[in-house]
Amino acid sequence: MSIKNESQAGAHSQVSGQPRLNLGWRTLSALGLGYFVNSAQELSISLNYPTIMKAFTPSLPLSALAVINGWRIIIQTLITPLWGMASDRFSRKKILVIGVGLWGGLSILCGLSNSYAQLFVSWVICCLGLGALVPAGFGMLADIYGPQERGKAIGILNALGMLGIFAVALGSGVLLKAFPSKGWRIVFFSIGGLSILAGIVMAIFLKEPARGSAEPELESSLTELAASQFRFRIKDLTRTVKSISLWIMFIQGCFALSGLYLLLNYFTSWLTIELKLDQSSADNIFGVVILGLVLGSVVAGLVSDRAEKRVIEGRIQTSQVSLALLILLMLGFLFFAKSVLSVVLFSFGIAFFVDWTRRSSLQPMIQNIMLPELRGTALALAEFFMGGSAMLLVMAFAKFADRAGLFKTFLYFGCGSWLIAFLIAFLLYGFYPGEYARLREEMEKRREIISGK
Repeated sequence: MSIKNESQAGAHSQVSGQPRLNLGWRTLSALGLGYFVNSAQELSISLNYPTIMKAFTPSLPLSALAVINGWRIIIQTLITPLWGMASDRFSRKKILVIGVGLWGGLSILCGLSNSYAQLFVSWVICCLGLGALVPAGFGMLADIYGPQERGKAIGILNALGMLGIFAVALGSGVLLKAFPSKGWRIVFFSIGGLSILAGIVMAIFLKEPARGSAEPELESSLTELAASQFRFRIKDLTRTVKSISLWIMFIQGCFALSGLYLLLNYFTSWLTIELKLDQSSADNIFGVVILGLVLGSVVAGLVSDRAEKRVIEGRIQTSQVSLALLILLMLGFLFFAKSVLSVVLFSFGIAFFVDWTRRSSLQPMIQNIMLPELRGTALALAEFFMGGSAMLLVMAFAKFADRAGLFKTFLYFGCGSWLIAFLIAFLLYGFYPGEYARLREEMEKRREIISGK
């Protein structure tokens, strides 16, 4: 039997990974609040930028938005691997409470800024701790949900996070109407308060599962004491470096994310500059479009889980289908969306598919080929490589946007990035099934060690 067939037969006969429902939903709810605040914070400047750019003297150019967001992501991704290693070595619950609750609360400083320099420094500082959320939170989910349930769990968590973008978009629109010059400051004060609340909720409701406890070979026999035999070691980091699948995912994710970041940073600017809508109307339209992200995240998780149950390469196929549809929808958005209704419809479709590759394909696939004690580090490295590289590309795109406008930027760099990501995915067919099967074999060996058989 070939490696490919062995991986399919072995995985599909053993991997059920049914979640422990009570612990799963409690964890999803607590992490969801943190992700809600995280997502709201990440886009708070982009959504309010048309107002913020006029609040300082002199007014800010479009490229300043890419710079402030770019450096925030670059610095955050530099520190994220440290959060990943810490989450693999220490209590993930404590890391989440500190990272989300303490550092996220510093968003209040952004609302107190009186110059671009102050806003820049405050924005970077308050976002440092949020690099803890993905490695610690998603690592915790992988120890509650089995290999073929992780897409759904990540999709639901991502949907809860997208509701944060929806809330900040609608909230910004209301506040800017009520307080035209000060509304953006109140947005940051609110996000800081919610970050502190999220930290308190995590401290109360999160429970730390044993690492590897959701693996089908181990779920009936693994305890925290047994899991301690397989603790994180620095020398094990070579496992991540040697994974060819992981490197392919990093590169594919970079191009998939660059298109996403481009849209998230400049969608409201497109509406105000190209379509001549006022700021509050643009924020409200963006809030409606975010519903597409929410629905898309849940559906993507269910579809990718079902696809992997059918064939090991199912998540790769799901990613490619979503990327192909994104390109077609973006072309329709640019050339045929002339009315507000058509803009909303095309944008809803783009939002529905735009994050399928990262959240419901790549992240579950990373968890499915990495040892339990390395998943936080691997996911952190993914955020480091994909997020940092994608944002560097977007910063370059922004310079082009200043010269050529947003239409050509979306056309050349949005569609182009997704096309490259689509093509890179073909490489995964040759490596992912074998690495998937290898992890299942290693989990079976651990079961024998723990049970003494």
